[in-house]
Amino acid sequence: MSGALADAEQAMLRDTVRAYLAKGGAPRWSDFADRLGLGTTLLDVQPGVIIAEEIGRARARLPFAEVATTAWLLDRCHAPALPPTAIATVAWAEPGVRFDFADIAAQARREGDGWRLDGTKAVVGWAAEAEAIIVAAHADGDGLSLFRIDPARTDGLRLSPYPTIDGHPAADLVFENHALPADALIGREGGALALLEQARDRALALLAAEAVGLLDSLLEQTIAYTGQRRQFGQPIAAFQALQHRMVDMYLECELAHSSAWLAVEAMSEAPATRARAVSSAMVNIARASRFVGQQAIQLHGGMGMTDELPVGHYVKRAMAIEVLWADSDWHLARIAGL
Repeated sequence: MSGALADAEQAMLRDTVRAYLAKGGAPRWSDFADRLGLGTTLLDVQPGVIIAEEIGRARARLPFAEVATTAWLLDRCHAPALPPTAIATVAWAEPGVRFDFADIAAQARREGDGWRLDGTKAVVGWAAEAEAIIVAAHADGDGLSLFRIDPARTDGLRLSPYPTIDGHPAADLVFENHALPADALIGREGGALALLEQARDRALALLAAEAVGLLDSLLEQTIAYTGQRRQFGQPIAAFQALQHRMVDMYLECELAHSSAWLAVEAMSEAPATRARAVSSAMVNIARASRFVGQQAIQLHGGMGMTDELPVGHYVKRAMAIEVLWADSDWHLARIAGL
């Protein structure tokens, strides 16, 4: 793997993250960010994917992609940064909008020295835990704008939290004449579309890496289980048919690895090149996730269907990643349109 980090630095970062997450329990974002010294690392996608991959391998419930994407948007908009220990997220999705930013209906209008925000945002990850949320909305003019809101200011804001299929927290937000100060607008009014497109690709690169970590762990768990589970006087891993299945799982994991890193390498390329690499990676990873996840569950037998075994929880997280920011149909359509 080429990139900004040398191989030794990559290995050191990977080992540090893995050692922290190996302690078990439910890690807190503030402690994770503090122990790892996250700061400008949040703005660099290459060390970011190493961190994300280890988060996936440990199936740690951490808002890394959300915080990193928000930090990047604030930086690009020359807005005041948040401390890396703070949780922040982006609210763009709306009921019925699917994945096209052009269909966003939320509206912000000027009023006096500030703004008033109206609209609904759906499935906003970590919104109830966030100290800041970046909201995409149409301002008075044409085009999309970005607004930084404080979710603690609840006047005109209704927040409904719930867990998603993978157990991660999300919430729906309803803004009704929600008052914002003048400096809530970040970046150029009406100029957020290209930024959002780039932010989506950066977020997807991190999520792709997290999915790769999930798949690697699923394969490792399956190899370990089939080596322990005995039938007809021998481990079931000795049966050639099951060995072939695990080889196929390994090949899908390697394809996912390669696709994810190609997406990372494309972050500095032209928008069309970046879009093609990211969407290709997400399509390949979605397919690999389905195959590896289903094989892992089947090779674990009935145990694979239980909540007591980690396998099913890994599969649920991989399924959730498939539809964050976009799904395979959207990615295929984007590739076809390039």
